[in-house]
Amino acid sequence: MFDLGKTLKETNTQQVIENTHGPAGCVLLYQSLECISLVKEMFEFEGWNSPNCLKQSNIPQSFYSEQSGNIVILELNESDDIVRDAQHFATHLPTHKGIIVIGKEDSISTLRQLKEMGFYYLFWPINKHEFADFVMNVHRNLQTYSGVSKQRKAKRVAVVGSKGGIGTSLITTELSSKLSSQNIDTILVDHQYNDSNIDVLLAMEDFKSRAIDEFSVPIHELDTEGALSYLTKIRKNLRLLALQSERNQDDIFSYNQTLCELLSRNTNFIIEDFSGSVDFRVDPHWLIENYDVVVVVFEPSVSSVRNAKVLLEQLESKQVSMSKRIRTITLANHHRPENTFVIEQTDLKKYLGSEVNLDMPYCRSLSHLLLEGKRAHKHDRSINRTIEDLTRLINGQQTHHSTSWLSRLGAR
Repeated sequence: MFDLGKTLKETNTQQVIENTHGPAGCVLLYQSLECISLVKEMFEFEGWNSPNCLKQSNIPQSFYSEQSGNIVILELNESDDIVRDAQHFATHLPTHKGIIVIGKEDSISTLRQLKEMGFYYLFWPINKHEFADFVMNVHRNLQTYSGVSKQRKAKRVAVVGSKGGIGTSLITTELSSKLSSQNIDTILVDHQYNDSNIDVLLAMEDFKSRAIDEFSVPIHELDTEGALSYLTKIRKNLRLLALQSERNQDDIFSYNQTLCELLSRNTNFIIEDFSGSVDFRVDPHWLIENYDVVVVVFEPSVSSVRNAKVLLEQLESKQVSMSKRIRTITLANHHRPENTFVIEQTDLKKYLGSEVNLDMPYCRSLSHLLLEGKRAHKHDRSINRTIEDLTRLINGQQTHHSTSWLSRLGAR
């Protein structure tokens, strides 16, 4: 016989237990003793499981990939620029976690910028009761995939070659490898659906792209778990999405983009290789609509620079008409000796019509490094400088190396 009183009692008991235990795991990255004291007192008062507390100056390298829990409390009371420092942590912390930033900047612009990043903001000082309510609200939002946290997605970077055979795929793989070595979870996407050499560049043996056929899940039925099954693990923090199919290019591309959208809550960066040899046109409107950063790769030849200039002009024009801004980075790849190119290094800006942000110098031993399965940026100082500067620009930071390509060449 149905016992209403017993059912209500069990329900109330279950709710009390859930409220007592609170969020399923929290991590506090603190700067001050005052903050850690308040957080510990709050968790003790509420009867929640104690948070994992780490001083920001002593965070181990393994923390970002191994830490558990759904909520990260980030104290920035001692920060000179809360948004900048929060952005630094954003590139390392998993996108599916709720991030609560604590700070002393009483500014609407700070609140707005953090909200756009998918971060919650608490103005310090705050009492423990208001703090507890705020944490529980974030906890509920995570359970229902609502609130500010739903804004947190992977940064998508399109590496676009102005023509084929200029090393776009190499730069994409080196960039992805560099990010992953910094404990940043990264997915590399290969858009060369036929005759790809991504396996050579990644030193992978017996690799086959994931096939899409009549037995594959229809595009409208894809979910996150299904999307994850298409990934191939390369090494720690680096996975590859590479597809092949007998379908037409538009269908494969649409399938690929759906997978990327589903995966955007499971990684920090999605780096996509649009080599100049892809079998479809890369549309500027679509790039602006879907990407945070576009890296335009070209060589110092007339045709390559001309194509790059057209693409850059289209991107600029479309951004104005769409009222949306993305970041563009230009990279000149000197993949052959300088005297084999028609346009000299000093004339690149004039013919491109804009600044050249980065130069990749010629590396005589590059082919040998790749055949030996080695990462170029780990064995060539000049390539490492370029790739490191590229990662910093993508992260919105200033480059470390301000010396010109010509001075680097003289130092080699």
